[in-house]
Amino acid sequence: MRLVFLLITLVFSGGSAAAYNAVAIDDGATIRGHVTYEGLIPEADIYYMQKNPRVCGQAIDAHAGTRSVSMVRVHERMLRDVVLLLDGVNEGKPFPKDFSDFAAFRSRWCTWDPRIGVFVNGDPITIINLDPVVHNPIGYETVGRARLNHFNVPLHMEGLQFHQPVELRKGRVLKLECLQHQFMHSWIFAVDNPYFAIAGDRGDFRIQDIPPGSYSLTAWHPTLGRQSASVTLTANQTLEVTFEFR
Repeated sequence: MRLVFLLITLVFSGGSAAAYNAVAIDDGATIRGHVTYEGLIPEADIYYMQKNPRVCGQAIDAHAGTRSVSMVRVHERMLRDVVLLLDGVNEGKPFPKDFSDFAAFRSRWCTWDPRIGVFVNGDPITIINLDPVVHNPIGYETVGRARLNHFNVPLHMEGLQFHQPVELRKGRVLKLECLQHQFMHSWIFAVDNPYFAIAGDRGDFRIQDIPPGSYSLTAWHPTLGRQSASVTLTANQTLEVTFEFR
């Protein structure tokens, strides 16, 4: 399959689950594959731990008073932190029962976990402080040169949490940071149907129970941008797809 690489863009129409209808799928298709990376891997960003080094210094990317944050994480050419989504699916399998877990972020040693999440635009996002230090999560979307803030809430102690609906106004991506610790970065991508996947540690993904038809398959990475491929699926088919970023 020939993939079409699009210009990097973080701004495209937001999703809404209002038009999605859940039905039984008996002859669904499957898309599976990998996301790869070709070329020189960008160097990690280095941050000095100016606050809470005893706690933040226990993170796996901590060394000698610094934190090393890689925005492009690759293992043997396989790229992680990529959201795969079928656009244009209005009817199909229901959202999974644990779907809200994809929009739940926890602070562990001053690191947001997970790095990448998904949610339905307008649904709640949950942030839990599991560190014995103050975190101040801030969530915003970027539209051109403008930054639209959606929340800015201090979590003063371990065990406190934030749980609130977020309605993106222009884009499809919410950036999660911490005002206390500048090396804490995560992204939340808005989906409008349950036909999504997040590439695993080795760039692998699988989307199942897809109604037969023609769709656009989107692959989105928070710093490398977006690619898309047109796919046509028949009943019970398994289609192999590979995206390559560089």
